Amino acid sequence: MISRRGFIRGVSGGVLATGALARSGASLGAWEGGQVIAPTLSIAHLKPSGPLDEAYWWRVRSQFNILDGMTFMNNGTEGPVPRVVLEANERVFREIAENPSNNYRREEVDEVRALVAGFMGAEAGEIALTRSTTEGMNIFTHGLDLKAGDEVVYCNHEHGGGIGCITTLAKRIGIKPVVIEIPSPPQSVDQIVGLYEKAITPRTRFIMVSHMTYVTGLITPIKELADLAHRRGLLISVDGAHPLGMMDLDMKAMNVDHYAAAGQKWLMCGTGTGVCYIRRDIQDRVWPLMGPPGDPKDGAKKYEAFGQRDVPSVLGMTAAVEMQKAIGKPNIEARVRALSTRFRTGLKAIPGVKMWTSEDPLFAAGLTLFSVRDIPMANVQQAILSRDRIYIRTMTTGNLNACRAATHIYNLPSEVDHLLDSIRHVSENASRYMTTAAQ
Repeated sequence: MISRRGFIRGVSGGVLATGALARSGASLGAWEGGQVIAPTLSIAHLKPSGPLDEAYWWRVRSQFNILDGMTFMNNGTEGPVPRVVLEANERVFREIAENPSNNYRREEVDEVRALVAGFMGAEAGEIALTRSTTEGMNIFTHGLDLKAGDEVVYCNHEHGGGIGCITTLAKRIGIKPVVIEIPSPPQSVDQIVGLYEKAITPRTRFIMVSHMTYVTGLITPIKELADLAHRRGLLISVDGAHPLGMMDLDMKAMNVDHYAAAGQKWLMCGTGTGVCYIRRDIQDRVWPLMGPPGDPKDGAKKYEAFGQRDVPSVLGMTAAVEMQKAIGKPNIEARVRALSTRFRTGLKAIPGVKMWTSEDPLFAAGLTLFSVRDIPMANVQQAILSRDRIYIRTMTTGNLNACRAATHIYNLPSEVDHLLDSIRHVSENASRYMTTAAQ
């Protein structure tokens, strides 16, 4: 049910959207449930033709079907699919339903691969189109010829999708995980690199690291860690679940051996989509996770032998990538950083709030982790959702008692400010929320 507060906010948001869309030159759609249902714009219409002001970002926001009155700030788990992607998926699904004889669409899938490769600064032969970041992490780790006693170095804030294959191989064949602790927040790039270097031994085979940790949103110095790994004769595997669609990536510039990314998060392609980059000159060292060994001339396509794929979702990636290219990768990263900086600056002014994410832009972008006094995180999350219809997530890694908020291109400064007001209310009324998430 939409609360009175949510309905009023939806109406006022619709009024703002009306003015912004009118200024952008787009015709308005129907009024439904207290909000303007804007027309679907072509990707070309989303290309900036003037200042990147709030009228422009309202035009971008209008292309998402987010529920009226809801502020969604958990893009780090799954982002809402923009209408242009949704419609592309529906079109392909319908076409295959009408004519299943062309169900593989291999040439079109290869076109997606080439598009994604260019978007990431890679070659098409280095890109496998997967179903998730986790699958990409498993392709690399299970594909190596590891043996008992081999060591893998990673930090205490890695995601289970990357850790799981390592712990399985530890139990199955006896490899040894070496876990280091990264401060939250860290002091410098040298501090981070030094912690990994100290953990390397003659038995180390590769470093596994998140480009952006899902816990605190720490941006890890990937290029420096790749240089360290290669100096020591090691490989580096990167869990890149978050940066694709948020940051301006270039695989060659980072000099990584492997990079697994998600489609459903910041690229907003929907579930069942992912990307696995494996550098061309190490592919002979990485066996496919499933299927035959593969032909070297096929490049990273040999890692896609998982049977029938969800073709509509894969082909829908084209619309997602083209939309981001139209907006501009640097513009997207700048917008994400501006909103998250606004949020972190506001958090600093709220008594009783602890911020776990760095304020240094070198180490942070679209994810922010915070705690509110000693209030149980589930109570903080539920209080914010119940009172103000703002959705964020809790964070349970280790002994953390914290919540995480994400900011992306469909979010607005007013939503950031609204979340800050909600957090301030919870902090000022802490006794009410220690044992309950009462409104």
